[in-house]
Amino acid sequence: MSGVERKALFARKDLVSKLAEIAEKRGCSLYSLVNEIFEVVIKAEDSGIDFRRVIERESLIDLAKRTGYVLVLESLWYEMIELACKYSVEQVTKTWFDVGVWLATRYVSRDLKDPVNTFFKDLQSFVWDVAELAVKRDKDSVHVRVANPKAPEHYSELMSAFLEGALSTLGYRVVSKEITKEFLLLEAVLEGG
Repeated sequence: MSGVERKALFARKDLVSKLAEIAEKRGCSLYSLVNEIFEVVIKAEDSGIDFRRVIERESLIDLAKRTGYVLVLESLWYEMIELACKYSVEQVTKTWFDVGVWLATRYVSRDLKDPVNTFFKDLQSFVWDVAELAVKRDKDSVHVRVANPKAPEHYSELMSAFLEGALSTLGYRVVSKEITKEFLLLEAVLEGG
């Protein structure tokens, strides 16, 4: 290492302290860790990869796993929906409603500042198959629009049931809905509001 030229850098003390903890946990020196970080960031930049975006995507996938989502091929997902609906549309609709309740309960039961906003923000990140999931929220109401031109026949009905279950758990009552094969619009008001 004597032939390697070194250069001093300055960083915030809290960041250096955190990196020192990480280095100790890994069993390496702070010098080695900092050089590894530089090498990885430079390699990503040279490859045209936005390093921050990679970390955000990895965090999103980890959150999806911990929340109970699985990745599945879109065509398989849609085919399974239609096969299940041939068996019993009523039962499948009830299941989607119940899953909406279950998922929203995970947000309500955590100590979140705004479980409604967090729920919809995460949902927008997780439902890759929809062209649009727009949520407009004001003081006492929530408006949800889901557009999916590729969706099979029953998808919008099932997504509506899922959202109704979630909204009821989040303290809202659906007062109007418009459902077509390709999109759905829901308006919900705060219970007691």
